[in-house]
Amino acid sequence: MRRRQILLAAGSTLLARGAKAAGYPARPVTLIVPYGPGGGVGINARAVQPYLEKQLNQTIIVEFKPGAGGIMGFTLGAHARPDGYTLTMVTSSITAAPWLVPHIDYTPEDYSYIGQVTFVPNMLIVNADSPYHSLADLIAAMNQKPGELAVGFESSWPSPDVAQVVFFARAGVKAKVVPGFGGGAERIASLLGNHLDFSFNNLNEALPMYQAKRIRVLAISGTARVAQMPDVPTFRELGLDVAIGVWRSLAGPKGLPDAVVQTVTGALKAALQDPALQTDFAKVGLSTDYLDPVATRTLVMHEYENLGKLFTELGINIRSKS
Repeated sequence: MRRRQILLAAGSTLLARGAKAAGYPARPVTLIVPYGPGGGVGINARAVQPYLEKQLNQTIIVEFKPGAGGIMGFTLGAHARPDGYTLTMVTSSITAAPWLVPHIDYTPEDYSYIGQVTFVPNMLIVNADSPYHSLADLIAAMNQKPGELAVGFESSWPSPDVAQVVFFARAGVKAKVVPGFGGGAERIASLLGNHLDFSFNNLNEALPMYQAKRIRVLAISGTARVAQMPDVPTFRELGLDVAIGVWRSLAGPKGLPDAVVQTVTGALKAALQDPALQTDFAKVGLSTDYLDPVATRTLVMHEYENLGKLFTELGINIRSKS
């Protein structure tokens, strides 16, 4: 009996040591950002990086992996070694693209969720010298010239593109959709160069240009107005049910050890509670919207299923056609 108790105690000690994932993180952790550094996801990753480093007592290497509108980075993150040394800042794109893009090698099921970092509304923007001063102006022009006004498109279907398609459906309008964009920063640059007539971007991509008075925001696709733009109405206020925003969460590949998830979750939660981080986030139009791993996964899978139904209704779900 005594020997059994000793063995059990020894086993408990080993388990406790294992729960610390062998001193994890014992070396730098790579955080994949599936877009370029100038976009909203890159801004978000850079803002949270030093605070995660502080909590984990380890270097976080932010690695930008743009390509195929984010698909390359999401694929790399989903298929990385599940040891906790490669994490990904995933976005709502992972709930849309698998329904819409052929031959994608990941779904939301291929990630282990650590926690939500923030939620950012999308918005419809035009150049500051645009003749469209309101959403009604833009819709009227699109009705007069169906399929002629240009707007950008990313092949991975990030949240702004989903909001864009829903806007077209709800407003009953058509645009000239220009493909090939790799992120929000590229679309804003094209808008400022008058190569696009309007664009859908998330808040922290658009905020610097809004503050510099280089763009005009016609409507926000969140459920409420935002503090940085109190005079800008939501789509719902204007009679259109377009409320899709973009969440950003930390995730690892499927099969990430529970001990690693717990370690990074604790670090993320503590980082987001840091007043200094909250101040830094506010400077770039970010809020702290923490959700634990279970709540994050629930949100992701619910959105994934609902978008599948929405895209089927719109006739653009490639899986429903196969």
